[in-house]
Amino acid sequence: MKIGVTGRIMLIYGSLLLAVISLAFFFSYQSTVRGLEQQLKETNMALLKQIDQKIELSFQQTEANLLQLTNELEFVYFMNDSYKDNAQKNDNFFVLNSKLGKFLNNNLQFSSIFAYSDVSGNILSDRFYTTKDQSENSWIAEYLEIPDYFQWLTTHKIWDGNVNRDVVTLIRSYPPLSAPGYRKGVVAANIDVDVLYRMIHDIYEKESPGHTFILDKTGQVVAHDDASMLYSKMGELPYIRQVLGGQESGSYSAMVDNVKQTVSFKTSAYTGWKIVNIIPESQMYKPLTVTRNLLILLAVVLFLVAFVILFVVNRRTFSPIDRMLGKLSRNGRPAWGGAAASAPRGVSYLESFFDQMFVDREKLEQQLRDSKPMLKWRTIMDVLVGYRTDYAVIAPHLEFTGIRLFPEWYVVCTAEIGKEGGIEPRDQTLYTYALCNVAEEIINSENAGSAIDLGGGRAVIVFSFAEGDEEQNHLRAMALLEQILNVMNRQIGLTVIAGLGRGYRELKDVQLSYAESQQALHYKMVAGNHGVISILDVQTPDNQDYYHIVRMIDRIVDALKQSEMDKGLLYLKGIFQEAVNHNLPPDLIRQFSFELVMRATQTMESIGMDTEETLNEIGNLYERINRCENVRETEQVVEAVLVGFADKIDKRRSQRGKNEHIGRILQFIQEHYRDSGLSLDRLAEEFDLHPTYISKLFKEQMEDNFIDYLIKIRIEAAKELLLDKNIKINDVSDAVGYMHSRSFTRTFKKYTGLTPTEYREQAIGSSGQ
Repeated sequence: MKIGVTGRIMLIYGSLLLAVISLAFFFSYQSTVRGLEQQLKETNMALLKQIDQKIELSFQQTEANLLQLTNELEFVYFMNDSYKDNAQKNDNFFVLNSKLGKFLNNNLQFSSIFAYSDVSGNILSDRFYTTKDQSENSWIAEYLEIPDYFQWLTTHKIWDGNVNRDVVTLIRSYPPLSAPGYRKGVVAANIDVDVLYRMIHDIYEKESPGHTFILDKTGQVVAHDDASMLYSKMGELPYIRQVLGGQESGSYSAMVDNVKQTVSFKTSAYTGWKIVNIIPESQMYKPLTVTRNLLILLAVVLFLVAFVILFVVNRRTFSPIDRMLGKLSRNGRPAWGGAAASAPRGVSYLESFFDQMFVDREKLEQQLRDSKPMLKWRTIMDVLVGYRTDYAVIAPHLEFTGIRLFPEWYVVCTAEIGKEGGIEPRDQTLYTYALCNVAEEIINSENAGSAIDLGGGRAVIVFSFAEGDEEQNHLRAMALLEQILNVMNRQIGLTVIAGLGRGYRELKDVQLSYAESQQALHYKMVAGNHGVISILDVQTPDNQDYYHIVRMIDRIVDALKQSEMDKGLLYLKGIFQEAVNHNLPPDLIRQFSFELVMRATQTMESIGMDTEETLNEIGNLYERINRCENVRETEQVVEAVLVGFADKIDKRRSQRGKNEHIGRILQFIQEHYRDSGLSLDRLAEEFDLHPTYISKLFKEQMEDNFIDYLIKIRIEAAKELLLDKNIKINDVSDAVGYMHSRSFTRTFKKYTGLTPTEYREQAIGSSGQ
């Protein structure tokens, strides 16, 4: 078929038009759809990387804290089972148990911690203390010979003292850098699988349509959003084999349950675990469906428009030319005709495409705005834990999230909402949010700062000042906190207790102020439930303060033995008042409370009294004392134990009579205590009785052994002689039956807390002589 000139022009013109449309569609599809597909994959991998970084940062920080814990002196005693006596062992247990509890409070991702001593075979946690053979957690001993210094165990069950838990466990050798065969024990820190999965879940802004889970090197499930998948082996699944094949990370398509899905994975360099995300491609690329369909529709419309232009508009446009050429060729007269073509309809679809692009952009901007609170929380937490220490580096992040901080001068406060009457967790979050808003409004009116929610009714407030010094800014922060607490109490009706750290100049020292604020907040047990506790007001007392208070325990125990409980309760009240006056930390208050009960229990058992019934009536003494919110509650718990013991002593004494020999023996001791050779054998010879029988008489009738009774008689006599400053210390020692003055001085200080010289100076000074 012969094609005319206009036909060839139309063919060339049409071919070029179709080629332009085809190329435009191809490049638009590649740059838009393919580009967005790649961005979605990269975003998915970035989320897996964030999960990996979050878990690694949390685990590494906790491992560092765990290493610091194992360096504590009490931990060394426990692992080496090196105690002088049971009293030191019990003291060490209470201190170490308290430190384990404090470690768990500072590392909320861990649910429990076990320490196993291979020397003693004992296992200690924050909730129990038992032997390996009696414990349900004897599995810990199997990891004594691990080849490395630490090892992460995949999901398994443990007994934490109350229930069985699904956990992953960090095993750490002790000593930390010891080789197999040279270890004294191991430490195991346990993380609930739910906590581990929340670390994953919190990364996503909304519910993920697929599954994100963690596998170990063998393909066993470590954490999964489907609890039924725990302990399952996935290594034999075809799409998992490629994950375990050796690559550090990757993304590929695979058929899972007869559905085409995208599998993305990232290998943790720290634990070696695989973080895997599986999303159906229909869900993963759902945001692209509208864009892709619009592009295809636009291409179809453009092709239709092109054909309309070619076969309708162009024919009508070139028809007169064709007719003219035909007429000319036939010497005919050209006839003009043809009407203007209608406008192409494809333009409306192009407009829809660009409208959709703008809508998608607005959605992305909205998602970015919604993520700002989380970015703000992450930025402040990075500063508080020392992860961000350079102001110049972090300044863009502060500006983006709307945080106002000056380059220098910082003070940190940790605040806790009062829980009197009980507050629902949802209300706690609401009240903490209100506290943060009030704090930022008051602070930023003249200065700079920010506040974030720590969870559990706690918030951290960062103050920043443009000028001043450490002391001046500390006082400014205290004044601002008083305003904040006043507003919360007056307008919302809430009590707030706040701990305030010192002021520091550089950003890198903010973590020090944060740690001090938490330390100050611990003193809420003494300070109450509303107010500001400055770290400067709660300086830790020296050892002399604590040991002076501990020495006062002897008075209470003596009063208990002598059935003078009224006097003992007065001493008890005084000892707790001394603890408050010396700003004794809550941990030490609990410790000397345990010490007092332990000494009283030992005294009761030494005189043959049964303490089990009284302690059972009180309940779990350790838990009750640890749950006490203030000093008065702790004092009441200890008082209940002592009163129970005193009642038992009174009851036994009322049921027995007086032995006929004991009166004469006591009279003989009173007359001959100055004799250094006075002993049980001497008494046995004098009264024609067996020494064992005399010892038994003392315990039954005097509720004391012979030697302790003799020492007390001699110490009381020495006190009388020391009131005369003309008598030398050596002469006093001889006069009360001691052959060596050094032995007398040591004994006197143990029973009175003072040396003979100190006692004389104190007694004469108080009498005004």
